Amino acid sequence: MSKEKRYVVTMDMYVYAENDYMARKRAHKMRDSIDNTISGVRPSITEIGEQPFASMTYRKLKDHTEPLSKSDRDEPLPF
Repeated sequence: MSKEKRYVVTMDMYVYAENDYMARKRAHKMRDSIDNTISGVRPSITEIGEQPFASMTYRKLKDHTEPLSKSDRDEPLPF
């Protein structure tokens, strides 16, 4: 058994995008790049919100899931 301990790390980062959809897409792309770089990490996105520069206002997105690609939307449903 390894003597290494497991830790949870919470990170915040800024993503610049034209709209909510592109912000979600870029955030998930960044998550995937971390996941592909460090084996076994599997980061997750728990929240995405809009906060204008130099502002205290914050708008939490209701949907922070990964957007479906166009090919995913065009595939027939399995049932």
